[in-house]
Amino acid sequence: MKTYRSLMLKLVAACTLAVMTGADGELLAQEGSLQKTPFTSTTTFSVITPPDPNFIPMAVLSARAEEWMPGVDVDMVMAPSGDPSAMRAMLYSRSADFALFSVLGGSRFYSSGMSNLSLVGVHVWKGVYLAAQESVTSVEKLNGERLIAVPAIMTPSHMVANHALRSKGIRADFVSGGGGPVLMAQLSRPESAPAGFVAPEPMVSIILQRQQKENWPIRYRVIMDSQDAASPETGETPLGGLWVVDPERIGSKKDAARKFVEGFGKAVDYVGDPRNVDEVARIVSVAMKEIYGQNAPASVYRSMLQSGRLKLDFRKADAVESVITSELKRIYDVSIDANLFRSVL
Repeated sequence: MKTYRSLMLKLVAACTLAVMTGADGELLAQEGSLQKTPFTSTTTFSVITPPDPNFIPMAVLSARAEEWMPGVDVDMVMAPSGDPSAMRAMLYSRSADFALFSVLGGSRFYSSGMSNLSLVGVHVWKGVYLAAQESVTSVEKLNGERLIAVPAIMTPSHMVANHALRSKGIRADFVSGGGGPVLMAQLSRPESAPAGFVAPEPMVSIILQRQQKENWPIRYRVIMDSQDAASPETGETPLGGLWVVDPERIGSKKDAARKFVEGFGKAVDYVGDPRNVDEVARIVSVAMKEIYGQNAPASVYRSMLQSGRLKLDFRKADAVESVITSELKRIYDVSIDANLFRSVL
């Protein structure tokens, strides 16, 4: 009886195996084939990216993500330019994983209680300029004159230039300029044209090219390198940084996050290589149009990259902590909490 039961169990097992694998073992072969093919997933980080120098390496990284950080992708989140309240709301709600924006702005937000922020590194060290009407022969002539701050007053382009001018005893009358058609109309019409404007790249290059293309009756030229004037010893100052916005999510995906940071550093280096000017210009032109609706041709970004007006160099926050602390205190009178430099990465 035991022998019969044993034989029956073996028969049932054999039949079950035959049904599962098929007489020719196709299913078993397929299963073996599937086991040999590893499953790969992609981690996508959302990154707040405003239309200023911060955007440039991010656009390049997005285009080269598969090569520089396999398994990681980025979703660029549009940020309103020159609107601190909108940026604050986005950061407070943690609507992204990372953000690219000013070192000054992030420091202020952190001091106001937004402790989820932490600085990963600084990558924009030069990129804001003062341009004046061609008839203006020196910055001293701008004392008491109306200057437009693009995108607005109390942004780094305004505050760095204002600090530099005041160090020379020059008191200008700054007003916010915004962007788009309204700004272009103000700059191009004699009845509304200011004596000059302060702006970040790529807006400086966009304006300089448009005045030529559209034959404005009022013409401007760059008259002061704001970084050089504000920090004459180094000719640079910490402007744009990479910030952690959602430390919980980043902390749970540290390997992918570190791969993203490494890829971002590669993108910064790639932008700074003169051999890549044409490719970078094309990538940025397309990305600016897709995300922000800016129709500036690649030639604008090529001109900007070749002019030397943009300096990108990704430096980790802990390596430049003392520089950031002293520069923000000296230029903006802002004190920084050391915990801001202690990111989860």
